[in-house]
Order: sequence, then C-alpha cells, then structure tokens
Amino acid sequence: MSKKVAIFYPGIFDFLNTYFKGKGIEIIQFDGDLSKIDCEDFDLVILYDSFDLINDYNNLLNVHPALLPSYKCEGAIEKIFSDGVKVSGVTIHSKDKIIAQYPILIGVDTHIDDYLSEVHLISKKLLPPVIESILSDRVFDFKDIFSSPCQKSGGCSGCGGCH
Repeated sequence: MSKKVAIFYPGIFDFLNTYFKGKGIEIIQFDGDLSKIDCEDFDLVILYDSFDLINDYNNLLNVHPALLPSYKCEGAIEKIFSDGVKVSGVTIHSKDKIIAQYPILIGVDTHIDDYLSEVHLISKKLLPPVIESILSDRVFDFKDIFSSPCQKSGGCSGCGGCH
C-alpha cells in the first residue's frame, strides 16, 4: 500500500517526487491554503515556515529556516540577519518535538538569498530520510542522511541525496 505525503513547500516537489519514485511513497504538491485539503487523508504533511499551522494536526511536519528554539517567529531569516547571527540552520519539527536540525554558517558577506539557497539544499538532504523514518515508524538517525545510494557508491546515481 502506498503512503501519501502532501507537500506545501515550493520548489521541492520535483526533487522529492524523483527521490521517492518506485519506493511506495506518493508525493502530492499543494500550493496555497492548507485548509483546502483534509490532512487526515495523508500519512504526512510537510510545510515550509508555517508555525501557525503546526499545532492543528498530528501528521504535520514543518521545515523551519532557523535553528529552534531561537527565531521561531515569522520572518525568522530577516531577523537572523538583522541580529547579526553567525550560525543558524534548518529545523524539521512536529508540533511537540524537533526531529532534525542542521547548521548553516553565516559569514559577513553572506547574502539572504545565499542563506535561503542553503536552507533549500539542506532541506533536500534532511527531508527524505526524515520522511522515510516517520512513515516506517522509526527514530530518525543522522547517519541516514549519509546513507543515500550516492554516498555508498561514491558516485551520483541521480537520487538527489548527494546534492
């Protein structure tokens, strides 16, 4: 039986769809209003930077562009830069726990667009093993991000896990 994952994260659908092709996980992209779907119809719903919605359902994950518990507000990236923070990152969390985090170093010449690009790159590394671990009801282990077919074989097989 196929698992269904709804994605409310612009720009990551094609990557996840390719990554999970043939693995029994159907990725369905949505744009806009979460209230237009029934979250209970999905095994997992992935949001991007949506703190206000995370408490509504048990099967929601949020990808937040900062290291929690700091900067859990809307506009976190702008606040990070205005405060002169030198290390932030990506947090994937549910309503009651942090699932995974990964740091991003912010240099004096780092532009917000560069930071955002790094957030999306790291999200692509973290999301597949996090999704797989949750759907298979096991605890996420950081070594999972280094166990893509590319990492094991030493060359890119096109799954997206190495870049």
